[in-house]
Amino acid sequence: MARRTRFFAVALAIGLALTGVTVVTTGRVAVASPVEANAGTSLTETAAAGFTFETRAFENVSLGTTITLTFFDADLSSPHTFTIVNDPNVQIPVSDSAATLGALVHTDGTLVNATASTGTNNGYGNATFTSPGTPGWYEFVCMESGHFQLGMYGFIAFGEPLPSNLTLSSGSPGPGLAVFIIIGTIVALTVLAIVLGFVIGQRRGSEHEMPPERLGYPEPPTPEPLPASPPPRPPAPP
Repeated sequence: MARRTRFFAVALAIGLALTGVTVVTTGRVAVASPVEANAGTSLTETAAAGFTFETRAFENVSLGTTITLTFFDADLSSPHTFTIVNDPNVQIPVSDSAATLGALVHTDGTLVNATASTGTNNGYGNATFTSPGTPGWYEFVCMESGHFQLGMYGFIAFGEPLPSNLTLSSGSPGPGLAVFIIIGTIVALTVLAIVLGFVIGQRRGSEHEMPPERLGYPEPPTPEPLPASPPPRPPAPP
């Protein structure tokens, strides 16, 4: 019984650990490559699987001119947007909810808001827009619900390099936090069901244990009783 109890505790701990691991979020790191320097008057961006932009930063984009955007969706699971929020020199907190981000975009507007989907226009959502007339940097995001929070954002600087203190999410979170939470929960519940089935089966088996002859084994012979001791003999006559 003690062994079964220890097995149950270990299995349950493993299941809970698997569930707990899935809720760890990615951190933030300084902007690194790929950075498209001296972007000029054209931008090329791809929405990749794993909720990320292939190019996370652009700099030295031309001022006060028409910019041509080529935006492609390479992610088969979802459409994406390339949205430059018209809020210069401000980094949006990644903790902002989808509703907060939507309210910010509604208030400040956008420089461009292009949508790409694998099911439309061969996956392309190209657009043109006019760049600002003065130097500054802006954040671009995906406005699909939850994508920004998963790390789908980057930065673009017009007429100047990007500042060195900007940060990005530290890597792709894969297919998404919700998917991992669901998988972890299923694994934990499966482990729990197996353990409970094992414990209950052991208990019922001990209550309804079949006799040996039903299992094909001979019944052990019953030992015969020992003979009674003979009565004492009478004393011999004198």
